[in-house]
Amino acid sequence: MRPLGHALLWIGFVVAAFVTTRQADAIAWGWYGAAASIGVVGVALLRGTARRAAADAETVRENIGVLETSTRKLVDRIAAMNRERAEVFVYDVHGRIDAEMRAELAAFAEARESMIPAIGLQQYAEVMDRFARAERFVNRAWSASADGYVDEVWSCMESAEESMREADRLLREQLARVG
Repeated sequence: MRPLGHALLWIGFVVAAFVTTRQADAIAWGWYGAAASIGVVGVALLRGTARRAAADAETVRENIGVLETSTRKLVDRIAAMNRERAEVFVYDVHGRIDAEMRAELAAFAEARESMIPAIGLQQYAEVMDRFARAERFVNRAWSASADGYVDEVWSCMESAEESMREADRLLREQLARVG
């Protein structure tokens, strides 16, 4: 179903884009609506398969392991970077973030929906609030590094560490509560 969902999404998108650019003076709204409907069906199929996959017990178990590993590694890597700040050249920080953190941030984002069946929606929201805050601080540090703003880099990295520690702590507490 997932490949079909992707196919319908892209077919709808491409046809809708073609319909809107075919005639400069008018849009064929009937064709556009049909193409948009195909895209919406594709999105619905993708969301449905994602929900089913997230609810599968084995997938949830595997993803929870990914979430725990990712938050722990991110806490450790952010803390290490903060400890080494005196030796780190400001323009190297964004490269280290890419090399040391991007994979873990992406892995967490991919597995995050498995928290809902594992710990519940409210607890998911609490963990994601802290994780998203930490990720924003990491991204701000990346930008500040690229621009050479030393104080901003380390201020953001300190805040990222605090928020990621909180996300990690909340995740582990919630998992222990239901585990």
